[in-house]
Amino acid sequence: MFYQRIAVIGRSGEIENSFEKSSDQLFKECGLNTGNLAFWYAMSRHVKGEKTYFGWDVDPLYLKSNFDAIMFPAANQLNPDWDMGILADLFEKADLPLIICGLGVQAKDTSQKLQFKKGTLRFMKVISERAKRVGVRGDFTAEVMKANGVTNLEIIGCPSNFISSEPNLGKLQERQFQSLFNVNSIALNLDITPSHMDLVRTAYRWGESLNAIYVNQAPEALVKMANGDFSSVEQGTINYIQNLINPSSSREEFRAFVKRHFKVFYSATEWMNQLKTCDLAVGTRMHGNMLAWQAKTPCILFPHDSRTSELAMLMKLPYVMSNDVKSAKSIEQVLDKLEFHGSEYDTRRGALLDKYINLLNCGNVQVSGSLNNLYEAMQRMQRNNAA
Repeated sequence: MFYQRIAVIGRSGEIENSFEKSSDQLFKECGLNTGNLAFWYAMSRHVKGEKTYFGWDVDPLYLKSNFDAIMFPAANQLNPDWDMGILADLFEKADLPLIICGLGVQAKDTSQKLQFKKGTLRFMKVISERAKRVGVRGDFTAEVMKANGVTNLEIIGCPSNFISSEPNLGKLQERQFQSLFNVNSIALNLDITPSHMDLVRTAYRWGESLNAIYVNQAPEALVKMANGDFSSVEQGTINYIQNLINPSSSREEFRAFVKRHFKVFYSATEWMNQLKTCDLAVGTRMHGNMLAWQAKTPCILFPHDSRTSELAMLMKLPYVMSNDVKSAKSIEQVLDKLEFHGSEYDTRRGALLDKYINLLNCGNVQVSGSLNNLYEAMQRMQRNNAA
């Protein structure tokens, strides 16, 4: 029998009644990054059963008494600067079977020798004991976890890669890239940080001549500004962000620009629906670009650390390294640098989907009809290609 009563540590991919909630509350419910909505939505869409959603502060004894299993759509929890003792305590005390996917390491690059805090080391041990297989983002994460004693791993990338039901998604996107001679509307998904200042300013210059939306996932100040909530952001912070993005504008011009172009979404489905209207999505943010991709809008990722490069390379997504973007005077110059092969993406997606479904089956949860349909369609496609 499949587990039916599933406690999900996360959300369904949508913050209910978002219009009634404060910016502070919304940011907190998104897990301090709205990009979490992408993989939360994906796993919720892919797994059947009675799912109930909780934050990290849920009483583990309540879970133990009322649920059959815990599902955790993970992210970059393996960060040397963080201590994941809170999650180790939760999973250990709840003492339930665990289904975990999408876990990744955060590092500047894959050459770093990482040292983790005690709570994070215990977190790795606890999840390896309670999950039949731990779904991780890529080879680098797998190597790091093996070095720390965890071997029951499955490399699946991110569950958000399987939102779209289109089995030939890569070939479809390749055709769109080939016909994309003029970009008129663009979604920019960017980390607004000093280390990316040149890249950010370059991308914002592109947006000045295009119908651009600037999708904000984090930090909190940007999300609040995109939500129209200037009053809760210190003026010094607004000035700092303005200086990073467009230092030549006046305060009034910048505020008007933000109101016209900044966007934030609290529903993965609405986010994808809006991105369908764009010709292209680009930027450093993995999940903002992934949602565009799943909505059949071409995207180009600009990898800048182990998180983004690991996923982009494993899943064979279209990417141009961030250092190669800074000198581009137009988005068309970035398109000229792109090498993307749709058939390679589709083949890899099919292989990763097979591993993902095996992981869910190992976890004793029932795979949804939408995911099964995608799997069967991709199997047929592979058989036809081999014939």
